[in-house]
Amino acid sequence: MRYAEQKIKGNKIRGIEQEYPVSVNALATATSGLNPSLLVNSVIRGLKRRRFLVDVPWDVTMEVSQEEHESKISSSYGDNGSRIYNDMGHLEIATPSYNNPFDAVAYDKASEIYAFIGSREASLSLKKKIVIHKNNVANFFTTPRGGPGKGKEKRGRIKTNTYATHGNIITKRAACKDWSRVERALIPWVVARILFTGSGDVVSGGCIGKGDKSVKFVISPRAIFVREKSSLSTTSRRGILNTRDQPHAAHQYWRLHDIHYEALRSEYAIFLRDIAQALVISAFESGFMDDAPELEDPVSAFKELSLDTRESEWKMRLKNGEMTDAVSILEFYLNAIEKMQESEGIEVSKWDEIGLNCLKDLVKDLEARRLDDYVDGIDWVTKLALLVNYEPKSPSEGISICNQYAVLDESVLYLYFLGLDDEKRSIDTDKRDCPCLFNPEDSLAFAKSKLRQVDWSSLPERVRYAVGNAPEQTRDFFRAKLLKGYGSQIRRVNWSKLVLDEATILLDEPFMLNKEEMEMEMELDVEVGGEMIRNADADLKLKDILAKAKRLYHDKVSFSDQTFLKFAKAKKKGG
Repeated sequence: MRYAEQKIKGNKIRGIEQEYPVSVNALATATSGLNPSLLVNSVIRGLKRRRFLVDVPWDVTMEVSQEEHESKISSSYGDNGSRIYNDMGHLEIATPSYNNPFDAVAYDKASEIYAFIGSREASLSLKKKIVIHKNNVANFFTTPRGGPGKGKEKRGRIKTNTYATHGNIITKRAACKDWSRVERALIPWVVARILFTGSGDVVSGGCIGKGDKSVKFVISPRAIFVREKSSLSTTSRRGILNTRDQPHAAHQYWRLHDIHYEALRSEYAIFLRDIAQALVISAFESGFMDDAPELEDPVSAFKELSLDTRESEWKMRLKNGEMTDAVSILEFYLNAIEKMQESEGIEVSKWDEIGLNCLKDLVKDLEARRLDDYVDGIDWVTKLALLVNYEPKSPSEGISICNQYAVLDESVLYLYFLGLDDEKRSIDTDKRDCPCLFNPEDSLAFAKSKLRQVDWSSLPERVRYAVGNAPEQTRDFFRAKLLKGYGSQIRRVNWSKLVLDEATILLDEPFMLNKEEMEMEMELDVEVGGEMIRNADADLKLKDILAKAKRLYHDKVSFSDQTFLKFAKAKKKGG
């Protein structure tokens, strides 16, 4: 059995898609007349100038239900294997796939760095201050009926739009064949988990029936916009679960496309969300969640839970008429994970053990409503503390405070420079135009205090790696190396296929052609006199790489006899 086939049994491959709004002012509620797509494209061009990206033609043949939308997108690939593009006026960065919560944090932070560097480059080219936020809603004031007035009448009612953070995790198709089983097992989880995965933000009263000009702070801004238990749409009639059948892998897999991940800044929250989701999906596959508690009205429960930021009762009614709370729902999933890990033949990894223990501690604290202990750890709790501290006097002030937490400024480089020489890692926060209210130092300190088994001292090095490299354990290692070294020879690419001049490679096994499996150095450039130049033997190197891939996956790598003949001649000529 090949290494990749063995790995998929005990690991879950996953990744994040983050939509970043781009604007011209850190506290603005609109783009001051500039076309959003112009701003996004300027950010992407800036990343290209800094040589973080390469353009690639995106292959839409496997984009089930998304062909028309995807065909209009110009895609770029980051050095770390992320896909970066303009998605309907938002900067979208889809991380490479990884299989552990530590990389979930590292590649999330790498995406923030990409977004910030792009915004800085866009500012230089447009001669305007371009900023990017990491959040899920945009609040803006509409023009009053009859045109702008004076004083309080200058602004009309507040309107809230939402955009997304999508999580993806590959699971077994057989487990998702009966969608009613998926709904029974996972809907209560998606609803209740916002107690630690909610990003927190303010939304307009019009969204929740509280009056057009008011705003309300909510645990989960995304929950307010849900309309169905399940749906295919991600932009209207949104479901708690998304039914998109687009595995990005072989047909035996199903990619659970979760449109309610939310934009998080805290390392603790990102880490726990990732490992908890992987554990829940594994327990679901194994049949430990078929008796999950059923909510009487999941859509209403989602919204009502999100609104309960003050009393913290978190009540919800079950289908059998009983009342419970969200913590009890989380306890069901915690117990199911424990039963799975105690089952015969189940291999428990270091990350699984850490994740379960962390979830246990959290559920215990949530049961006691010890929310103050999670400032700097859970995003919605941190934002609520900021609002209480600053005491906003108007809706616009409340909006601004949440925006200041979400804005990406020089502080995103904190982890990247941590541990390097003082001269290289200095960040002068006093000179920032609008210092971000998210404190990276306090956030990291919180993660260290709550997750002591994790070697957080190695996170800065891993973030630096994640900016320029794909994870070693997944197929993205192979794809990113070839894109970086042979970009000019690549004709088409998507999540599960790579078409070069020399070969077509079907990358439909999530862990195939990872670094360990390839067992060869894939660096195609060499350093000469301080500059990186193309290896003189690069073409021979490509031959070796493709030949190794062919030996491992004979049925997934195809090329013509002419290609083999050309390589053979080149090798003979080179001795």
